[in-house]
Amino acid sequence: MTIGTSLHHQLASRHFTRLDTDISNLQAEIASGKADPRSSVDPVRALNMSATRDQKEMVEQFTLNLESADARLTLSDTVMGEVGNVLNRMAEIAIRGATGSVSESERESLRIEAVELRDSLVNLAQTRDSTGRALFGGYQTDIDPFADDGNNVRYMGDAGRHALRVSENALMATGLNGQELFMDIQVNGPDGPETRDLFTIADDLVHSLTPGGGARRDSVDGAASMRLQLGSSIGEVSLTIEGPGGSVDVSAPYMQASPDALIAAINAQTGTTGVTAIVDPANPNAIRLDAAGDMTLSKFGVAGSNDRDHHSMTVTKLSGHDVDQMTVMVSEDQTSNALVGTLNSALYHVADRRAEIGALQQVGERHLTGLDKRAEMVERALAGYEGLDIAAAVTELQAMLMNREAAQQTYAKISTRTLFDFLS
Repeated sequence: MTIGTSLHHQLASRHFTRLDTDISNLQAEIASGKADPRSSVDPVRALNMSATRDQKEMVEQFTLNLESADARLTLSDTVMGEVGNVLNRMAEIAIRGATGSVSESERESLRIEAVELRDSLVNLAQTRDSTGRALFGGYQTDIDPFADDGNNVRYMGDAGRHALRVSENALMATGLNGQELFMDIQVNGPDGPETRDLFTIADDLVHSLTPGGGARRDSVDGAASMRLQLGSSIGEVSLTIEGPGGSVDVSAPYMQASPDALIAAINAQTGTTGVTAIVDPANPNAIRLDAAGDMTLSKFGVAGSNDRDHHSMTVTKLSGHDVDQMTVMVSEDQTSNALVGTLNSALYHVADRRAEIGALQQVGERHLTGLDKRAEMVERALAGYEGLDIAAAVTELQAMLMNREAAQQTYAKISTRTLFDFLS
């Protein structure tokens, strides 16, 4: 094949351009300390680098999830710590309110504080995290988890535990739900263990501080005559009546404007107890009990009504040395002593749940330690693929520069020759 002068110049120019590009690329690699990442340069290395970068992004996402979970758990622990402080103060109020020497004005001050503490519990239960999601709603993070109508607090969330993925095969809970934190509290009831919630416990405390609350008892003794006033209680009323003749359990539906069923139930047992009941002449909404001797009332309760504020009965003694003495009669679990015990059970419950939150944080710390080690391995692998052997690259660059210089000298020498130089 004949190579003309023009073609010779074109080929030389392309060669020098390509050589200059290679030198420039190598100089850039040396300056950055990283090898050329293009797959055209090294397909296998490029594939490994891509997979390693995917691993790096995954580890970074898992780490962010762990940080988010830890933030929610830390906030949960802080909130439950505040709940414990509120319950501690409630227990102090319950003990003080049960003291007979407390004046009515002081009891009213305690009641006002108890109301504020009860509202604080509701506000704490509604806490949201930094992203605006409900902290204690389970999977229902977009709504207020608790609905408070002023008398009752209902849980609107679910029993799920909000969780985030912290590895390819592990999910980590970011907190506990409101059902297990605020609603499912095991306390000692009159018939054994029972489940209560923090809000009805707080309501019991408020109710115990209403007028007459310092005399809340689960049994009342009296002579000859007593007045029973159930107020706005609605439901199945039960109590034990012990009279001169004996003792019997009485149960009947009751409404304030219609005490007839309860009166009939009491009179049906007169032959056993020696106690009779009539509508109180002095108060048509009350029941008067009469007997030819002492009476004892106990085991009072109201079933079928969720309004625990009305689960009480005022008993006024109409005869004897303590005539006109009024006592608020409640079920055994609503007495002042029982209320203190219930608040202590609630405190133990909160402490247990805080311990569970702390255990979850420890799990997160272990996951984070593993992710830190994994991130270090990924960085090391990525550096191996991206890194450049500077010494080898400099040697290669020097060789390329020498080759370019030699090629340029050769080209310059050949270019100055003519056909006559070759023919001579």
